[in-house]
Amino acid sequence: MTSNVESPTRYINALRTQPKIDVSKSESLPCPYCSHQGRIFHNIDQLWDHATLEHRSTVESLGTPTKARSQVKDAALQIRAVTEQVSEATAGGGSTTPDLTNLSLVETAKGRQSPYSGKKRPAESDFNARRGKVPGHTEIYDPDYSGNIPQTMISEQTRSKIADPRLFDPSKVTKGTSTPDPPSEWSSAPKSFSPKSQYHSPQPQRQPPGLIDIQRYDARYPGLLLQPDSRPISQEQLASEVKSIYAGLTMVETKCIHVDRAQAAAVSDSDADPSSKLATDHWQALIALHRTLLHEHHDFFLASQHPSASPALRRLASKYSMPARMWKHGIHSFLELLRRRLPESIDYMLAFIYLAYQMMALLYETVPAFEDTWIECLGDLGRYRMAIEDEDIRDRETWAGVARSWYSKAADKNPSVGRLYHHLAILARPNALQQLYYYARSLTCVKPFPSARESILTLLDPILGRPTTSYSHALPIDTSFIQAHGVLFEKLTPETFEDARFAFQSQLDNHIGRVTAKWKEQGVYIAVTNISGLFDYGSDDSILRLILELHAKQLMRSRTSSRSSTPSDDDLSRSSSPVDHDSTIPCITEAEVPAKLDILSNDFTFSRAYLLTFSTLSLVLRRIGDKNVLPHIHVLLSFLSSFASIKYVAHLINHAPWSEITIFLNTLLKSERPEQLITGPIFPTDQADNQPLPEDYLIRGQIWSQSYFPENWFAREHDEEERYLELASTIKSRTERILHLGHHLSTFNRWIAYDQQSHTFSVLNSNDSS
Repeated sequence: MTSNVESPTRYINALRTQPKIDVSKSESLPCPYCSHQGRIFHNIDQLWDHATLEHRSTVESLGTPTKARSQVKDAALQIRAVTEQVSEATAGGGSTTPDLTNLSLVETAKGRQSPYSGKKRPAESDFNARRGKVPGHTEIYDPDYSGNIPQTMISEQTRSKIADPRLFDPSKVTKGTSTPDPPSEWSSAPKSFSPKSQYHSPQPQRQPPGLIDIQRYDARYPGLLLQPDSRPISQEQLASEVKSIYAGLTMVETKCIHVDRAQAAAVSDSDADPSSKLATDHWQALIALHRTLLHEHHDFFLASQHPSASPALRRLASKYSMPARMWKHGIHSFLELLRRRLPESIDYMLAFIYLAYQMMALLYETVPAFEDTWIECLGDLGRYRMAIEDEDIRDRETWAGVARSWYSKAADKNPSVGRLYHHLAILARPNALQQLYYYARSLTCVKPFPSARESILTLLDPILGRPTTSYSHALPIDTSFIQAHGVLFEKLTPETFEDARFAFQSQLDNHIGRVTAKWKEQGVYIAVTNISGLFDYGSDDSILRLILELHAKQLMRSRTSSRSSTPSDDDLSRSSSPVDHDSTIPCITEAEVPAKLDILSNDFTFSRAYLLTFSTLSLVLRRIGDKNVLPHIHVLLSFLSSFASIKYVAHLINHAPWSEITIFLNTLLKSERPEQLITGPIFPTDQADNQPLPEDYLIRGQIWSQSYFPENWFAREHDEEERYLELASTIKSRTERILHLGHHLSTFNRWIAYDQQSHTFSVLNSNDSS
C-alpha cells in the first residue's frame, strides 16, 4: 500500500504550502443582500449598480450614496473573507489537514469502517416480507455495485483480489462451450488485436493509483466544483475495450442460457413434487448471474455507442442483435422461470423486476440509438409487475398505467407495428369494447401481429358462451357487438350473426343518447372494428389487404418515375402510402385482381362485415345535430375517401348510405360558412394552429389510412395527456374535416355532387344499402 500513498505526495505538499489569499487585494465581490450569495462581481462599480437596481430599498436606508456605497463594499468584503476561510479549511491547511500518509486504502479495523460494514447478506426472512408492508423492494447484496463505495480508485492488483464466490467465474466455464468469435469489424485497426486476447481482456492503461483528482475550486463561485477534464480515447483503445467486454459478455450469456434451461427442466420435474424449492442462496446466485449479464450489456452499449466510436463499432450492436439478446437471455427467460416458480419466488421476482426496470431506464437515457427497444422493454416490465400484483388493486392499476404509457409512447414512434396494439389490448381489460378495438387495430395495421388472432379468442370465447371467464360486467350493447364480430371471426352461422346485429343496432340510438360525450371515443372503436371485419381480421389471404398492397407498390413506382401530369394540391398533401410487404404473404398481380374481387363478393365474412359497417353508419347519420357522432362519421368518410382513390376497390363503396351522408353534410353546411370550408385541400397544413384530431391518433398506422394523412401530419402532435381533450376548436376542426371529405368525394362524380352556387350536396347514386 506504500506505492498507493506516495504518488499524491506532491499534491499534499502543495495543499499545505499554498499561500494565503489576501482578501483586501482580490477584486471579486459577492452581493451581501442576495439570499443565495451566488452573485459575484468583478469590482465595486458592478456591485453598486446591481445593488441600486435589485436592492433599492436596502440601499436607500443606508443614507447618502457615498456612505451607502462604502457600507455595501465593507459588507461584501466581510462575506468574502468568511467564504475564503471556509474554503481554506475545506481544501486543507494548518493542523486541520488530515495526514494522507497515514491512511490506508484497505485497512478497515483502525478507526476506518469498510464500505460494507454494517451490511449483511439478506436473510431468508428479508425475502419473505409481505409485499406492501416494506417501503422498498428486496435488496440484493452486490459488493461490486454498492452505492457506498468511496470515490477512490483502487489499483488493478488490489481489485483482482476481491472475489465473490457467488458470482460467475468465466474461467470455470464447462469444456466444450463455444463462444462466438468477434469478427474483423471489431477494430478499425486490426493490428491492435491478437487471437490470444480473444478470451482475456487486455490490461487497461495504468493510471496513477490513489486519488482520482484533487477537486478544483474557483474563488469566484464558492461552493461549486469545476467540471472534471475528460481524457480522449483512440479508436484502437475503444475497439480493444469493446472486444474485451464482448468476450466476457458472451461467456456470461452462455452460462445464463445453460442455467435457465437447467432450471426450466427442473421446474418441469418439480411439478410432480410440489415440495421442491430453491434455497435462498440459490436464488441469490441466479439473480447475481443475470445482473452481471445486464451490467456487461450496459458496458458494451456505452463503449460501442461512444461518441468517439467509428461507424463500424456503432453497427456491431445492431448486427449481432444485442438489444434482443439482452432482453431474451438477461431478462425474459429468467422472468419466465420466476413466474413458473410462483408463489415461492414472488419477492425474488419483484426484486429482479425493479433491477431490470432500472437498467432499462438507464439505457433509455444513455443509449438513444435503441430507444424504441428500451421503451417496449420498459412496457413489458411494467406489465410483468402488474400481473404479479394481487394484493393491492391500486398498485396494480398504477403499474398498468406505467406499462400503458410506455406502449403508447412506442406506438407513437412506430404507429404501423401491430404488436404494440396487441400489448395495449391486454392492458385494456376489463373494457371489452376497447380490448376488441385494439385487437382489431393490431390485425389491420401495415405490419399486423398475427398472434393477436389467437389472443382475441380470450375475449370472444366468453361472449360466444364458451365455458371460460365471463364478461358479466360488460354492457349488453357491447356484448351484442362483440358477439356479432365473434361470429364473423369464426365464420359461424348467418342466423347467429343476424341476431347479434339486430340486438346491437336496436340499442344503439338509446345508448348514444345516454352516454353522450363518451360515445365520441366508443364510436371510433366501433368504426375501426367494423372496418377490420372487411379485411377478414388480419387473415393472411385477405383479398382487400393484397389489393391495397398492390396499389401501394404501383403508387411508389409511379412517384419514382417521371410524372406525366401535375398533381393537384390535395394529392400533394397526401402521404406516399408506404406499405412494407411481408415476404411470407403471397403477392398478387394486376391481372389477378378481377378474379380475387369475384371471390370477395361471395365471401361470407366480407358481405356480413359490409352490412354491419354501413348499416351502423346509416343509423348514426340519422342523429343530425349530435356532435358526439362526428368522430365515427369522420372515420368512415376517411375510409370511403381512401377507397374512392383506388381504382380496384372504388366500386365496393357504391352501396354506402349516400342519401344519409348528403343530408348530414347539408345540415353541417347550414351551421358553417361553406365558401370558407369547401375550397382548399382536406388538410390545410398552412395553418400553424391546425393539429391532429383525437381520432387521428386512433386510426393512424392502419393499412387503409396510409394514403389519408399528409406525410408530416403528426409532427406537431399534442402532448399525450392533451391530445384527447375535446375543446371548442376540436369540434370546429372536425366539422371542417368532414365537409372537406364530402367535397373530396364529390370530385369523383360517382356518388355525390356539390353545387358551388347553392352550397349543397346531392346524391348521384341512390343504390345504397339503407
